Amino acid sequence: MKNGMLTLFAILFCTAISVAQERGNRQNRSPEERAKAEIERLQTTLDLSKSQQDSISYYILQANKQQRQVIEQAGGDRKAAFEKMRAQRETTQAKIKSFMTKEQVEKYDALQKERSQNRPQRQRNN
Repeated sequence: MKNGMLTLFAILFCTAISVAQERGNRQNRSPEERAKAEIERLQTTLDLSKSQQDSISYYILQANKQQRQVIEQAGGDRKAAFEKMRAQRETTQAKIKSFMTKEQVEKYDALQKERSQNRPQRQRNN
């Protein structure tokens, strides 16, 4: 009985550690990794052409690099950093939408609205 409980505890402990590491790795990905994941998500949702993927990927990568730079330069002032990133995000979204069809823009807007509604919930869960 003791061995069974000890084994169960060890399994739960290892699972908890792996989940925590996965969350940390997701947040510390490079701008290139984040851009690749985002373009894959958009490709799946919006059925982008190869030309659209290439164009949009460029702007997403640039935005991710700028975002990382803003965070590094913020020096702990999260509010100022997020305000600056919000302005950059709006500019990037306008550029991204310029490569999409009307139907894709509608789906993209719905996707962004859904993500913004889920954001406070995700932040509470972390």
